[in-house]
Amino acid sequence: MGEIPVLLLQTVGLGLLTGFVFGFLFKKVVKIVLFLIALVIVLVVVLGHNEILDIDWLSTGEAYQEIFQERFTEYSQRLRILMRNAPFAIGVIIGALIGLKKG
Repeated sequence: MGEIPVLLLQTVGLGLLTGFVFGFLFKKVVKIVLFLIALVIVLVVVLGHNEILDIDWLSTGEAYQEIFQERFTEYSQRLRILMRNAPFAIGVIIGALIGLKKG
């Protein structure tokens, strides 16, 4: 009976540590990634406005809808796996929040 709480505590602790590292690094890296994404979007819009690049926005929207449907199915399967590992996931989430606050 004493082994289960210790194992659960170890699992949550590992999740906390993993989440903290993830949250801390995520906060540091996300600014650079968002800047690069914004730069690409601005570049595409400017090239489209100057008619250097021809963009068919209607077909682009349809393509993204198909991709979204595929990803939703894939992520729902991943969510089931995550729920099976709930103690670790709880530790990761709490650790990530702590890491984001400290970063």
